[in-house]
Amino acid sequence: MKTTLHKSSILLLLLISLFVVPASVRAQDKAAPEKVRVAIATSSLAFLVPFVAKDRGLYLKHGVEVELIQMRPNVAMAALLSGDIDYVELIGSVIRSAAKGLPVRAISTSIKAPFFSIIAQNKYKTIKDLKGAIVGLTSIGGTNYVSARLTLRKLGLDPDKDVKLLAIGDERLMYDAFKIGRVDAVVVAPPFSVLLKREGFPVLAQTAQYVTIPFSGLGTTIDRIKSNRRQIKKLLKAEIEALRSIQADAAGTTEVIRKRFSMEEKLARESYNVVVDAFSRDGRVPLDGVDILLQIEKDAKQIPSTVTPQMVVDPSLVDEVLKEMGR
Repeated sequence: MKTTLHKSSILLLLLISLFVVPASVRAQDKAAPEKVRVAIATSSLAFLVPFVAKDRGLYLKHGVEVELIQMRPNVAMAALLSGDIDYVELIGSVIRSAAKGLPVRAISTSIKAPFFSIIAQNKYKTIKDLKGAIVGLTSIGGTNYVSARLTLRKLGLDPDKDVKLLAIGDERLMYDAFKIGRVDAVVVAPPFSVLLKREGFPVLAQTAQYVTIPFSGLGTTIDRIKSNRRQIKKLLKAEIEALRSIQADAAGTTEVIRKRFSMEEKLARESYNVVVDAFSRDGRVPLDGVDILLQIEKDAKQIPSTVTPQMVVDPSLVDEVLKEMGR
């Protein structure tokens, strides 16, 4: 009797092991996602790609757990170089920093042209009316700042003499500052540009009509590019998938916008419609747009005249990822 029980116990243990061992092996094989810290400049649709990639689970799908941290561009670049963050979504700042000799490179871009609107108080009817006005920006030196300067100049105003450019910070703060009359005009992206237009404030210019430069996109240090290409490609795959989703899934993207910005569905859809055509199809950095950014710095004597787009952009990672994903 004891022998029979003993044999039954061994058989039971063998049967259990057939199910338990493979399960434990599978658990070990499925590695935990890599944690990375990524800087963004503002909570606006300029960073819709990382928002979609995070909120729709695309980063996790490709094996990275991303923490998005809002920082001013100059602070973000310092944090990137010190290793306090791993990546920035601030392609303009990365390009300018690389041109000055810092060990960073732009990797991808999500937006082909900046979709800011220059919106003014009701007493202003044209851009030229802004002479002597205070114009609110997110920060000095970022793409918001560069886009505003280029647009103002193309429309007949000297951004150094005719207006005062004031860095305020997050676009929500700019919206609030504008509403209480602290500034005469603001340079904002949706949803805040859509809100202000709805409220009857005049839109004096759309920067995308006058400026074609890379706007928002991934950058990191040269050291990370050399040592951790695998991780970078995980981020790129998630963000390229997000770009494809933005183009193909209006309803899903609108839902991300609605939840991110706590807005009504109609406003979210209006905001989506304003920005969707500005997004890249494949994440590649347009070198002609980079050249425009570099020329601005060269004209201001901020960088050597010999700097070329190829010296500040590393296109190889996006090319590899596109091949792996299928174009």
